Amino acid sequence: MLPAFLGGLPGGMEFAVIFLNVVILVAVGYVVLSVVRAVGGSSRRDLEDRVANLEGQVEVLREELRERDDE
Repeated sequence: MLPAFLGGLPGGMEFAVIFLNVVILVAVGYVVLSVVRAVGGSSRRDLEDRVANLEGQVEVLREELRERDDE
């Protein structure tokens, strides 16, 4: 059976551990980004709804001003 490393160079087991560390790091990063996007996305939709509501209110106020100016 061959040794896991020769002359201080990393061998199969070391590469496997490094690979698993990278996989775990990527998975954790993906989960964190997914949660941040999910939380940030709902507030973005709320903000868009509020902006649309305010734009509607501004249009109503402009119409009222036009009616006052016509009188």
